[in-house]
Amino acid sequence: MNPAVEVVPVFEDNYSFVLTLPGQDRAIVVDPGDGEKVWCFLEEKGYGLEAILATHHHFDHVAGIEFLCDKMPVDVYCFKGDLDRVPRAGRGLEDAEEIERGGLRFRTLHVPGHTSGHVVYVCGDALLAGDTLFLGGCGRLFEGSPEQMFHSLYDKILPLPEETRIFAAHEYTVHNRSFCLSIESENAALREQFNESKALCKKNLPTVPGSLKTEKETNTFLRCREPAVVQAVQAKAPDTSDDPVSVFTAVRAMRDGY
Repeated sequence: MNPAVEVVPVFEDNYSFVLTLPGQDRAIVVDPGDGEKVWCFLEEKGYGLEAILATHHHFDHVAGIEFLCDKMPVDVYCFKGDLDRVPRAGRGLEDAEEIERGGLRFRTLHVPGHTSGHVVYVCGDALLAGDTLFLGGCGRLFEGSPEQMFHSLYDKILPLPEETRIFAAHEYTVHNRSFCLSIESENAALREQFNESKALCKKNLPTVPGSLKTEKETNTFLRCREPAVVQAVQAKAPDTSDDPVSVFTAVRAMRDGY
């Protein structure tokens, strides 16, 4: 069953996510950066806290866990290799492991790249993507290699159904799509999405979720096998080979300096 996913803005541009089943009052929280803000949201909605899932150990994704657990002790899940890096974490998950909480079933995918222990969670048609996949982009490589991130995206995420809703954990969409346009200036679908995301941000509305179908059509990081993208990247970085990992590596380096 597909979850209801509610977006809780925290800090300058982070999102935490609250998942429930329709008619249920027990919520699973993903990446609570600000515990007080998430707790206020839960109280306002009348939700009890069922469990906490962390995509990775970075402060802006886990800083609120201790506050929430002090309010209501619950199980905290993360990748098995990050148990010592995520506050209060007591359950380490394997790649492809499934858990069920609050009537919702979550499948864990280990996606190293942004960090070595990054995971994403698939729940029905929702992908809780953390900092691995953004709308129009992907995460910086703090602990992983471009090859690792490429395989995380292309082997783990791209095979998901096109109707998958992507809940990225940062509001980077406008800048990401601006960068993508610097490579794919003739991509009409990308231009349309760029304008839509700008309009949403002007209204102080989240651009998430997006769809995997749209990202496959517009997110340059997911299009490194497309001949037009290969040619455009090689024009900017002539040492880039036709190999998609080489193209991805060049795109990531360009984005880092954009």
